[in-house]
Amino acid sequence: MNCHQPMYSSTEPSFPMERIMDRNLEKDNERTKSVDYAIPADFCQTFQDRLDHFYTLSLLLTADPDKASQCVVAGLEDCLQGNAVFREWTESWAKRMVIKNAIRITTPSPSRNETATAARPSEPPEAFLESDSPAAAITRLQPFERFAYVLSVLEKYSDRECAMLLDSTVGDIVNARTRALQWRAGAGGPNSAAETAPARVAAELRQCCGEAS
Repeated sequence: MNCHQPMYSSTEPSFPMERIMDRNLEKDNERTKSVDYAIPADFCQTFQDRLDHFYTLSLLLTADPDKASQCVVAGLEDCLQGNAVFREWTESWAKRMVIKNAIRITTPSPSRNETATAARPSEPPEAFLESDSPAAAITRLQPFERFAYVLSVLEKYSDRECAMLLDSTVGDIVNARTRALQWRAGAGGPNSAAETAPARVAAELRQCCGEAS
């Protein structure tokens, strides 16, 4: 009688290959997650590399150099202390934090009173009284028009994104942008602007990054 002998002893431990592969996959996923999320150093580098752009954006939104500086620094602090963000979203998230701080400080609203006076440009802030720069021209817009114009025209945010950020409707954004474009066309001059961030802003960013490390 021919009996097939077992290939292994019944006393030997069995390690199913599927279980081993699952464990390895879990470890790989954990390593991938830790690599893909931005760390404080990523945000510090982004703010350092894009400082002038973030400052210009904040300045155009707030129409105030001091508030612009505050928005940039607060934006970095929010990034360092906020929820985890994928590394590939680092720059877009940093910009969003700067914008949200500008909204918090300025509180633009498509109110009836503002809409009624929106056709008339406002007085430029003191820092721009004698300036004819593109930034100075944009800061003469009414607050809500200014935000709608900068976010949708210069930063290329969709109308829906602008409406969500500004807690308004898409129609509000379209109307405000239309008025802003009409005024800008009449005023002439380029539609873009670039400013250099003060040295003290860079120093404050370095301090924030030093405290976070």
